[in-house]
Amino acid sequence: MNTVSIDKAIGARIRTYRKALGLSQTDLAKEIGITFQQVQKYESGANRVAASRLWDISDALGISVLSLFQDIGEDGGDGPGTPLELLDLYTAMPATRRVELMTYARQLSQKLQSSASP
Repeated sequence: MNTVSIDKAIGARIRTYRKALGLSQTDLAKEIGITFQQVQKYESGANRVAASRLWDISDALGISVLSLFQDIGEDGGDGPGTPLELLDLYTAMPATRRVELMTYARQLSQKLQSSASP
């Protein structure tokens, strides 16, 4: 995995967490003292995020810095079927659809747990 792929994966995670909190790029930028254009560059992977800035971003998003790196593999860790893709899809849904998805996920989880029980 090259540095460009890592920069893009980290940027995508920043975007996903930001959107999950309902923050705009401007909101996040104000929180950490930069311009929204800089947030755009971080999220697209066009600019690398310095360690101190990662700390600020993580703090503003209420997550650990490590969560931005967790499970980044050879494919960047943000492709189809990943938890981050699910979070991105969830945040794009209207509230009524979110409730439906959560109900379905609970039912599916219960079925899987009961079938795994001895």
